[in-house]
Amino acid sequence: MLASMAFKRVVFEEWVLIIVICSFGIVAGIFLIGTIRALLLPKDQRDHLANLPLEGDASPPPPPDPSPPNKP
Repeated sequence: MLASMAFKRVVFEEWVLIIVICSFGIVAGIFLIGTIRALLLPKDQRDHLANLPLEGDASPPPPPDPSPPNKP
């Protein structure tokens, strides 16, 4: 009797499916809200946000070294 119980299939319960569906719905809802907000931005605010400097763009990069590398 114990041997037959040890090899039973794992049966997924209904609550597991509910958790998966709820998680997908939450992620899809957040994505849709973000997409709709981005599409509804006024043109001037879109242009302003598109031209914001990135984190590493605060100062211009140093000019490249014109001398060739030394080869031994």
